Amino acid sequence: MKLTGSTVTMITYLLVGLTAFCCSTIKGVEANELKLRAREKMRKDRAERQLQADNAGLVFSRGYVCITRQQDFAFVIPQQKSIVPEDLFDLNLLGSSTLQSGGIYDPADVQIVDRLGTSKADNFFGDTARGQFAGQRQPKFIPQKDPGFFFNGECVATQVRGALILGHSCLLNLCLGGGGYNCLAIYAGSKFVFNPLEQVVLSPSTFTNIPNNAGSIVPSLPPSYPGTIIGGTGLFVGAVGYVDVTTITGSTLTPASSVTETINENFPQAGYITQKINVVTNVPLPVAP
Repeated sequence: MKLTGSTVTMITYLLVGLTAFCCSTIKGVEANELKLRAREKMRKDRAERQLQADNAGLVFSRGYVCITRQQDFAFVIPQQKSIVPEDLFDLNLLGSSTLQSGGIYDPADVQIVDRLGTSKADNFFGDTARGQFAGQRQPKFIPQKDPGFFFNGECVATQVRGALILGHSCLLNLCLGGGGYNCLAIYAGSKFVFNPLEQVVLSPSTFTNIPNNAGSIVPSLPPSYPGTIIGGTGLFVGAVGYVDVTTITGSTLTPASSVTETINENFPQAGYITQKINVVTNVPLPVAP
């Protein structure tokens, strides 16, 4: 069969038209799929918001345990009028901060035992000297930490009388899974009476006196304090509620010297800081790993 030029041209136009029709059809199908996905996502978002609204009147509560290592805890004192105060206990702690970052664990996995003094493993003033832990208790062992479960933040002393803290203001994050993105935002501002310099590691009553009686001096634990959940991220968006934080184990004496009137980071301090965190909120709470 012999094709003329006009016939070839007509076939070419027909093929081009079919190609364009197929491409436009495929693009139309893809666009429809995108629209369907967007509608499905909007429907799921509405369902989640409705579920949160339905749960607004519900109350969920759970307890957690936070364990903070010495290297993950810091106590920062603001600059004073005098670089070297005449008396260490004359320091003004207004604006001083405590910063911490510890792992979150299931209370069933953490065993707290009595510890009547440090041991050689604590690297506290050599082999013979012993110091007491605040509360005279410590975790028996530390479970494996999940990087998505942690408790961190900062507390600032907002009311003081010299070295005695009378009140504080805290902003804290309690993250419970989701790779560290499902977090509760906590504000804590209340009365908080505590003197971190009540007894220090080097003083006439501790390691500079003979006989050595540091083993008989037990540091005080800080008081418990309440906090308010002011929102959250991830699954905790829109969360409200409250928490209660109680310290049940602490470290040895404050690393300071009343002889030289200095606080020295090279002075020994041992012990884990363990806190019980009770949470009550309107959002379901996961079990800690």
